[in-house]
Amino acid sequence: MSTTRRQLLSGAAQCGPNESLTPTSVHQLDLNVRCGFPDVRAVSHTGEPVRFYEDRMQNKIFMVNFFSIDDDKMHSQTAHIAKIVEGLGDKVGRDVFITSITVDPINDTVERLAEHAREFNAPDGWMFMRAAGEEPAMLAQRMYHFNRGASVGMGRLVFYGNATGNARIWGTFPAKITTQDAVHRISWMLPSKKPAAPQLAGPSLPGKSAYAWNHRATL
Repeated sequence: MSTTRRQLLSGAAQCGPNESLTPTSVHQLDLNVRCGFPDVRAVSHTGEPVRFYEDRMQNKIFMVNFFSIDDDKMHSQTAHIAKIVEGLGDKVGRDVFITSITVDPINDTVERLAEHAREFNAPDGWMFMRAAGEEPAMLAQRMYHFNRGASVGMGRLVFYGNATGNARIWGTFPAKITTQDAVHRISWMLPSKKPAAPQLAGPSLPGKSAYAWNHRATL
């Protein structure tokens, strides 16, 4: 076992230097409590109190990304997320819930986040979230960089998953993914519609092809 992994599992690891938000210790994971997520209390861009796991992930299909408003000026992560939001349409806020977490809570005040949300026409299902102190870094540890802090570079990744019922589907894609690909990945996790009427099984009826693409001669 590597030193880094051994320290991580023992809880003794310290965060690397030059990180944007470096916690003083590695968050201990208890997967039986909130799926291992820390009890993060935050504030939304509308000024509402938020519990990250309970309000934004639990029993939801979700997308999460880390960003800062100043970093956005150069790398435009939020603009790419906005295209995905547009592609998902009315699924956002109904079937899919999106959370953008700032890693610069000192400068990204609630007022700035609200202005940022308006700039990108964020619908109700897309929340910009501000957590104080080390909490953004603790979330980052749980989601990806287990032994490092949360840097603005994490905004290059989007985390998504399905935490409904017993489902535990988890993945990532780059923020600059094509909109079509991102929408496909998210939509794949949505429950499929049940047929309104019973569907016939078995071979096709004589004289009828079971498949539109079947060019073989029919009986």
